[in-house]
Amino acid sequence: MSRPTAVPPQLALPEGEAIIVSRGLTVDGEHSPLFSDVDMDLGPGLHAVHMPGGHSQKALLLTLAGRLKPSAGTVAVFGETAPRAIRKHCAIAAFGDIDDLDEAVTVGTVVAEQRRWLAPLFRRASADADRDVLALAFGDIERPKPTDYIGGLGDLETFLLQIALALHSDRPVLVVGDLEQVRDNGRRAQAVQRLGAIAADRLVVVGVTNSLGEEAPEHDVHIPNIAGKD
Repeated sequence: MSRPTAVPPQLALPEGEAIIVSRGLTVDGEHSPLFSDVDMDLGPGLHAVHMPGGHSQKALLLTLAGRLKPSAGTVAVFGETAPRAIRKHCAIAAFGDIDDLDEAVTVGTVVAEQRRWLAPLFRRASADADRDVLALAFGDIERPKPTDYIGGLGDLETFLLQIALALHSDRPVLVVGDLEQVRDNGRRAQAVQRLGAIAADRLVVVGVTNSLGEEAPEHDVHIPNIAGKD
């Protein structure tokens, strides 16, 4: 994984205005489009991208975050359209094969490594910063101890820890992988509440395959076109 090239600007979120804008966004797979002609306007708050889990969902979310280059159409984040520029505004979390955590290391180790990785760019100088992002990610959910091994965590705790690590970068947009990786319905509802809290002062986008339910915090739902089929 390459280190970011510059400190992302600390931008005030424009109230009532779209931060991510896609028009005709398409990514081709080996035999057919993974998704096509996706038009979305995402402003501050929580946004659920509703589509079946798998390659199409993952590809769309990563394209919105500047990690994949579209085959056609455009995506702009804060008006920036180049993937490298988009990445400076967007953190990502909970994507398989991208930010998987080594089960044989402790929570304290992965937190310290993330701080060390970002410190030259984001000046994370104290342990207080670690506690802040863990508090934001976990809220009133019991957080893992620094001595706990990753392999011993439940899926909710792992999911929230990945989000906490992503929040270290202080980027105004957070793009999160498939919510269904938290398998239990009740614990998934807890994850949604935490995403809603995190979205209070940034744009949070998460992939979902089911409705978030009536108890979910305020959010917008987007149903993109998959493989050219409405």
